[in-house]
This record gives sequence, C-alpha cells and structure tokens, in this order.
Amino acid sequence: MIVIGDIHGKTDQYLKLLVRHRDEPSVQLGDFGIGFPGDEPLPALPDNAWFLRGNHDNPEAARAHRNYLGDYGCRAIDGIRIFYLSGAWSSDQWCRTEGVNWWRDEELGIADLEAAVDLYTKVKPEIVLTHDGPEEAIQALLAGRSTHKEFARTATGGALNAMLEAHRPWKWIFGHWHSRFRRKIGGTEFRCLPELGWCRIPGDFEKPSGSSLGKESWAR
Repeated sequence: MIVIGDIHGKTDQYLKLLVRHRDEPSVQLGDFGIGFPGDEPLPALPDNAWFLRGNHDNPEAARAHRNYLGDYGCRAIDGIRIFYLSGAWSSDQWCRTEGVNWWRDEELGIADLEAAVDLYTKVKPEIVLTHDGPEEAIQALLAGRSTHKEFARTATGGALNAMLEAHRPWKWIFGHWHSRFRRKIGGTEFRCLPELGWCRIPGDFEKPSGSSLGKESWAR
C-alpha cells in the first residue's frame, strides 16, 4: 500500500502517480482541494484508491465521493490494518472566505473526536494515517526550522495527543505541514509527507518484532 501527501489541486499529477502504482492500493492524506467553487469535480478514482479529508477540502463534497475513506475509523487494506482520522485546523483561515475556500467544520466536532479517541484506544492500531500530526511529532518537525506555519493547539491536535498517550503505534504518517520529516520518538516512527510525496507500507519500514499485520477487518 502506498500513502500519498497533500495534493492542493494538482489532480493530474496525483492521477499519474496512481497510474504508476496501479496495482497497489493507496491512501491520500487530505488537502486534495476537493470542492472549491469553480474547480473541476474530483473524477472517479480507481477502486483501490482512497483519500482522507484535510482542512483545504469541502467536507460535504469529500463525504459525497465514493473513494472517501471516512472521517475516522479502522480498516484493513491489502492486509494492512490502519486507523485513520480526517480534518485539521487552518492557521490561515482569517484570510479565507467561508464556504468558498474555508469550511467551519474543517475539524471534526468534539463528539466525533471523542468517539475517535475511544475507538483508537480500544483497537490499539499499529499504523495511523491522519491529515495533521500529534503535537509531539509537530514540535520535533518544527524544531530548528523556518516555516510559514506556526504551532497552535487545536481540537484535532488535542485528540491526536490523547490517542498517542493511550497507545503508541508502530508508524504514524501525516501530511498538512508540507515538509519531509521522518523520526522515531518513543518507539513510534513519525513520517510527514510533502506535497505529492509518497511512501510504501510496509516496504519502506521495518516491521516490528512480534507484530501482526493480519487481514481482519475492523468495524467502526
């Protein structure tokens, strides 16, 4: 399975990437740019291509697309069990227009975030795919770097922190920060993918001893 970073409307390049990896299932991590007024609707995608929703995606349009993986949940894809969560907070929302390029429900509501944390705590996943990353990883990513984004505490970030405190997975992959970052912290390997960057699971990572990437499905 391949995991793909933010797209930001560069759909043609994303589709070419899917063609190159047509035999592998894929999950794109959000900020597709789906649902912006005036843009072409996201075309039908291969049956083995899914995407999450970022803060730069229209939530209603994303949920209506058949390849949307979902707001949160657990799923087995190609024998790899993942936990996923969509949404994030926009640091630049002050210069955006609601309903045009910013949506008030860009983050999941408190009730859904709490339910997501409960589910995560119950299933204790080995692999986590999210649009944003937990505070621990973001602080490490920003340390010593100049970036146009500043760290801020958000509802999504608080939920991701709660998940990490409850259980440390083997691998956590996220986008949102437009950076190439990879570091192992406290037993979890965090990886941030840049725009149109991608990695492969489990091929790019060493499988932890004693782990099981079985084919069972999880019910949300």
